[in-house]
Amino acid sequence: MPTSAVSISPACDTLLWAICLCALGATSPALAAKSAGKTALLQGPAGLGAAFSDIARQRPRACKEQLPFDAPLGWRQEPAQCAWQDRLRMRSWTGPGGEALDACVSTQARWWAWAGVSARATAQRPGVWDGSWERQALIDNERPDKRIVTLERLPDGAWRTVEWRWNPAPKPATRRWQEGRWAELTARAARLQQAAQPGVGGEADMLRAVLLANADGRVAEVGGNILNYQSDALCLQVDTASPGQQQLQLPYLAEDSRLEQRAAMQLQLARRFPKAHWLTPFSLLPMPPKGKGGAKFYALWMENSVVKGQLWIPTKGAGPLVRARITIALPGAVEPPPPDAAPVGVARRVLERELTSLATRWAHQYE
Repeated sequence: MPTSAVSISPACDTLLWAICLCALGATSPALAAKSAGKTALLQGPAGLGAAFSDIARQRPRACKEQLPFDAPLGWRQEPAQCAWQDRLRMRSWTGPGGEALDACVSTQARWWAWAGVSARATAQRPGVWDGSWERQALIDNERPDKRIVTLERLPDGAWRTVEWRWNPAPKPATRRWQEGRWAELTARAARLQQAAQPGVGGEADMLRAVLLANADGRVAEVGGNILNYQSDALCLQVDTASPGQQQLQLPYLAEDSRLEQRAAMQLQLARRFPKAHWLTPFSLLPMPPKGKGGAKFYALWMENSVVKGQLWIPTKGAGPLVRARITIALPGAVEPPPPDAAPVGVARRVLERELTSLATRWAHQYE
C-alpha cells in the first residue's frame, strides 16, 4: 500500500526538532543561553533576592500587610512579596553604602546590627560587622518563624538588604514540603557568608575577642585594629595597641601594686601627653566582688574635645603588657569644654563602664 505524504508546518517542524534535541540531551543556543542565565541568576550573590518564584514554586504577590519600616536616608524599599498564604515573606531595600565622614559606622554595619536584633547568636552569625566584607548573611533557624537576612554589594557599588521570613504551615505534609524549599534558600544564603579577617595570634587575638564580645549587640564595625561602636548616643573608637614590653614593670597581682609605681607611670604619661587634662590619673582598677585574676590599671584624660581612656593588663611571668584605648570625640564641641561640663561627665562614665567591662571579660576568659 503506498504511503501517503504528510505535510508538516514550519512551526511543527521546529517543535519536533526541539523534542528530538531534548531527547538527545541537546538544546538550542538560545535555550542554552536562557537556561545558563537563569542558573547564574539564582546561584550568583545578587540572585538570592530575585529567586522568590524559584524558591516558593509560586508566583509571588504583594503581601496583604505591608509592614512599615524606617529605612536609612537614600534607601529604597521594594513592596514586600508573599507566597504560601503569606507564610513566606520577602522584603528588600537598596541604597548607598558607606557613611558620612563624621559618622560612627557604615550603613551596612547599621543594617547588620538591625539584622541581629531579634536573632539568636549562633556559630553562623558573626557579632560585629567587618569593614572588609562585600556580602554577608544571617541565618536564624532557631526561632519559631525562621528568618534569613542578606547584605551584599552590587556591581554598581550600591548595597542591597534582603529579609526572608517563613512561618511553617501547621499541616505536616505541607510543612515538610516547605522545609525542603527553605533548606534550599538556606544553602544559597550560606554561600554569601564571609569569614572575619584572620588574626595574628597571641595576646592580640585574645584582646580582639574580648573587644568584639563587649561590643556585640550594639551598632559596631571593625576594620584593621580599629573598632567603632555606639553606646549612650556616643561613638566609641577602640584602638588596640599591639601588646609590647613594659616600660615600667607593672605587677600581675593586685596586692603587689604600690602607690609609687602608679605615680611613676603617671609621670611618664604626663610627659607623653603634655596637653592632656587628667580626669583620672593612672590607677588600679577596683576588683569586682569575688573577682578573680590579676591587676588591671586605667587612666582617663581629655585633649581638646576628645576624651580618652586606656586599660593596661599585665600578664603572668614575663608576658607582654596588653593595652586597649577607647576614644570619644564629644559631639558638637567646637571648643574644648571645661572638665566639669556635662558632656565630659557622660563620656567619663561611659569610658569607666566600658573599661571595667573589658577588664572583667578578660579575667573571665583568660585568668
